Order: sequence, then C-alpha cells, then structure tokens
Amino acid sequence: MANTSRKQSKFRELEQIEQELSRQRDNLRAQLKYIEERLSAVALAIQVWKGVGPTTATKGEPSPYLRSFRGLTQVQALVKLAKDAGNNRFKLKEAKKFLVEAGLVKSKKNAGTILFTAIQRSGKFKRAAPGEYELLPETEQMVNEVLRGHKPEKVVDRFLRSA
Repeated sequence: MANTSRKQSKFRELEQIEQELSRQRDNLRAQLKYIEERLSAVALAIQVWKGVGPTTATKGEPSPYLRSFRGLTQVQALVKLAKDAGNNRFKLKEAKKFLVEAGLVKSKKNAGTILFTAIQRSGKFKRAAPGEYELLPETEQMVNEVLRGHKPEKVVDRFLRSA
C-alpha cells in the first residue's frame, strides 16, 4: 500500500517536471522566433542603409528562420511552424504565406488547397478554430496512422526511431 502511494507520488512529481520543462521549451521557442525576426529586421535595415534598398534586400538571401526550412516536406514545415509558435498551433493563412516564401509551395493560387490536403492526409493536425490547426500529441498521431490502415508495429517502430 505504501509502495503504491510512493509510486503515485513519484509519478505526479515527474508529471510536474514534464509540464515545467514543456512550458520552458515553449517559452524558449517563442523567444528564439522573436529574436530571429528582429535579426532579419536589423539585417534588412543594414542593407537599406548601405543603399541596397528594401526591394532587393528582401529578394536576396532568405532570413535565417526561412533557411531552417530547407529540405523539409510541407508537413514537416507545418509541424515546425506549430511547434515554433509555442502553442502547437498555426493559422492556415500565415502558413500559406510562409511556405510560399520559403519555397515549399510553388503556387500561390493553389497554396490553400495544397496545404489543406497535406494537413488532412498527414493525420498530425486537428482543426482548432476556423483557419487554425493544432498539432496533435504523438500518441493521437499514431492512432490516426493505425486507423488509416498502417500496421501498428511499423507505426510504433517509426515512433521509437524518431524519439
């Protein structure tokens, strides 16, 4: 009996630590995003002062944050956007603009449809509000994959390899 209560106590303690670390991680991600945006703004201001001008400066090298999306798939980029937001959510309108800017979606005209299809097929997101999507916890993502017909042992194996 005492052993069980000790285990429950340790479990609660671990949950509190996990919540605190998650909160700290989200805060740090939000701070990093803010700093990268400021860095881009300062770099643009420097280019303007040098006489390059805002139009050529923005068409040059993408911001460091945009460069971090090179080589990602559209779904991976959406997951990164959601995580970097600090609340595991993103707005489709902002994501469209961002992914077109990053070069992950070629067609501005069809970006909404392309991203909506990627979101639906991935099983990694749920609709949180009109035009806003939330990243599902990994366990729900795994359940969605199994429900879509993937073999459970392969889903679990892939999950363990990515951890």
